[in-house]
Amino acid sequence: MAGFIEQRVGIQRPPPWFDRLGALVARELAPSPRKIRTALRVSMIVTIAIGLDASCHVNSQLGAVIVWLLAGAGPMMSIRRALAWQTAVMLALVTAVVTARAFAETPWLMLPVVFVWISFSTYLGVTRKLGVGVLVIQIVSLITFYGIVFSPGEIGWNAAAAFDGSAIAFGVVVLFDNWLWPDPGEPILIESLKASVARTRSQLLGASNFFLAGESAPQPPLPAPTSELPAHMALLDQAVAEGASEHRRAILLAAITLAARLSLEVDRLITTAREKLPRDIRTMVRGDVQMAVDAIAAALGEISHQLPARIVMGADELAPATRTRVRLAMDNLAARVVEIRPAYIGKAGSAEIGNFAEFIDSLAVLARQLERLLDEPPAPATTQPSNRAVARATAPADPALVRYCVKVGLCTVVGYTIGLLVQREDLFIILVTVITTATPTYGATLNKMYLRITGAIVGGAVSLLVIIIVSPNFDTLPTYLLVTFVVFYTFAYSSLGNARLSFAGKQMGVIFSLVIVGLSPSVNIYEPLWRIWGVLLGDFVVAMVFFALWPEYAGNSLLPRLQKVLANLLALAPSGPASTSEDQILKTNSETMRVLTEFLEIADDARMEGRTCAVYHDGIVEAAGTLRRISNRLSSIASARLLIQMPRLDPATEFARERFFNTIRDQLNSWLDFFSGAERFSASAARLIAQKRSADELAEPLNEFSSHLEEGGFARLASWPLEPRRTMLAELQLMRRLEVLFSELNRYLADVPRAPRQGSRIEG
Repeated sequence: MAGFIEQRVGIQRPPPWFDRLGALVARELAPSPRKIRTALRVSMIVTIAIGLDASCHVNSQLGAVIVWLLAGAGPMMSIRRALAWQTAVMLALVTAVVTARAFAETPWLMLPVVFVWISFSTYLGVTRKLGVGVLVIQIVSLITFYGIVFSPGEIGWNAAAAFDGSAIAFGVVVLFDNWLWPDPGEPILIESLKASVARTRSQLLGASNFFLAGESAPQPPLPAPTSELPAHMALLDQAVAEGASEHRRAILLAAITLAARLSLEVDRLITTAREKLPRDIRTMVRGDVQMAVDAIAAALGEISHQLPARIVMGADELAPATRTRVRLAMDNLAARVVEIRPAYIGKAGSAEIGNFAEFIDSLAVLARQLERLLDEPPAPATTQPSNRAVARATAPADPALVRYCVKVGLCTVVGYTIGLLVQREDLFIILVTVITTATPTYGATLNKMYLRITGAIVGGAVSLLVIIIVSPNFDTLPTYLLVTFVVFYTFAYSSLGNARLSFAGKQMGVIFSLVIVGLSPSVNIYEPLWRIWGVLLGDFVVAMVFFALWPEYAGNSLLPRLQKVLANLLALAPSGPASTSEDQILKTNSETMRVLTEFLEIADDARMEGRTCAVYHDGIVEAAGTLRRISNRLSSIASARLLIQMPRLDPATEFARERFFNTIRDQLNSWLDFFSGAERFSASAARLIAQKRSADELAEPLNEFSSHLEEGGFARLASWPLEPRRTMLAELQLMRRLEVLFSELNRYLADVPRAPRQGSRIEG
């Protein structure tokens, strides 16, 4: 009957992507105590600042925009930092006013000034990680350059109002961040990681139940198209800006990478479990699969319960009982699969066999991830010279970053020109759209464009409703603030989901602030429409420059960083240039951790680009995790050799030991040459390099060195003092781990320039 009605009346079921979009929105807007508290905090900060602006007769919408951008969007604001930013705003306004007055009669001559200023400030903001602060300075400068064309006589008053509004914004944020309601980034990050691991556990159980029970269990939803990685990386940057040490950043990065790798593998497992195929093989091993899943779920539950209190470190510690249970369950499952293989080979179809192998492979990958406790990076030295800023200042400029800054400056000039031609002061929003939407990579920029348009439409619609309903009927400050609080609470809540989607919520607040907020609620019904039109024009300008004229894909941003990491690993290897001093070892390892942080950010950009991207998101995340482990182990070996003077072994043993590290250097050099060459995006060339690197290449010298060392019950070490003997045995264990890690690295680096493999993963 229902089908007949649909055919007769013309009712059609929504397409699958619509259901996925609905599920995504429901997931992002799902309530949680953290979201409710944070939205309340942000809306209170914004409402109090707007009330102070109105009470002090600060006739500027920039105060609301600034406080909305600052609240909950960066590290806790100290008094010193706030004073520094307010001084920077003052200097930017003074410079902008003087420059704008000089070119008031010839605004076209201001275009080179706008180009140079925006390009330079963007470069400074990215390289110094200034965050939203540099965005505030750019906005107050641009509105001065733009406003001189339409109201030259008001430029001084407008600059003074912008200064007052920013002072109130910084003051209120400092008050909340330091005394009334501080909300530091590291606890939020750890809580978010806990929720991520718990969600991964729940998805694993749901997918395995459907895989084993079939139609009698609910089908797991498809993996979300978004990732939690951007939110975690933003919180990591916030924690570092709030004072987390390089050592602590490396630990947090390890936890983030582990959570991301677990989530990726469960996503693959869900995709495998959803396939509708015969279920003959899985029924033969139902109990063994269930035991393995339960053991993995127990380990994930243990991690999620530990995370709020601490992050367990130490790769060489004894595994907890839950991890031992995981290993035992996987061994039993592997033995059972071997046992039943003759029963299903020749009877089951190739699709069913491949699907079953994929599911078991995913369980094995999860088990390996859980068996490894997070490896602790080398401890910082007691005294480290503060030459980080000098090193950064003397480092050569990244060509990709320079191109990005030039493109932002060019887009700003084009937007400024459109405003001059149309002669609409409302179109200042074009410039704001450019500097908030343009990002270094194609995928991230495209995503921000969609979300900014969505935010502008929703924010404009809410502004129209307030203008139509509230402004004509209520004229008291308490009513004005109550409406503002409700609107900003809604927008703040919607901006607390995934870091990619939260941009839309932020843009809703920006549009509402520019349209409604002032000495009194706006009554101009056309202003929201012009703002939305300005956002569309700004996105069009960005699209023409960043997509049509000068596209920059995630792969272009990834390769220089990958080359840097591989070069750092070569420098950390024994006899490398970075292994000559403890300070140099720590600096090189810290630099590697910083670049790997950017790795993960680029990985999510690659996800957004989809099939147009020349690199594979999952391969980047997996490679980043393995590169991090290799860097920590090479740093530990280099530091131990410096701190503990070990006697030389006999020539045969020393030769085998040196041959192991020469092979490591040879493998790193081969990958460095590949990713620096003309075939760096060739999947077939990458596979060829990986195939040439057999497991025996490292195993042979390692086994030779180990057999020499263990001969006669470690007779060669019998005469050594305790500390050198302990250091040599620790190095042997690290070499064994490096053998496994380099086997994984070859496989993951081969996955970077290509699409994901089909079929089961072959473990080396």
